Amino acid sequence: MVDRSGYALRPNGGREILFRGTRMHVKVGYAEGTAYSLIEMAHAPNVGPALHRHPGGDEAFYILDGEYEIRCGDEVFIGTAGSFVFVPRGAPHGYTVGPAGGRVLVVMPTGLERYFAEVADRLANGVVSMDEEAEIAARYGQEFLDRLRHWGQ
Repeated sequence: MVDRSGYALRPNGGREILFRGTRMHVKVGYAEGTAYSLIEMAHAPNVGPALHRHPGGDEAFYILDGEYEIRCGDEVFIGTAGSFVFVPRGAPHGYTVGPAGGRVLVVMPTGLERYFAEVADRLANGVVSMDEEAEIAARYGQEFLDRLRHWGQ
């Protein structure tokens, strides 16, 4: 549990996860007993998750660098540094990072970082099938709706 008197992190602070070429720094999340997780993600160009949803909570993106195409339901938003996109609980969504890569702060349902960490750990020891990844994701509150263009695959 987090020290409820608060804490601060320096740049690049927080638990690091290397997930499919994306460097993530978990600023706060499940381990701290919070109601949400906040992750800074540095993405390679032209990657992003397959269409998915989070039945247990909202998600929000604040773009720090680069360009992101973020789909939420039937809408597609193109965002650059300073842009914000809110995705309501249960809405189908996904994103693709632009050709120069990018950096984004993501507020998500607490514990979702455990999905990224578990898949990253398994990938370090071999291949993870999409079926395995979908099962891991479901345990932590993410439901894949398709399997297209998942992280450049």
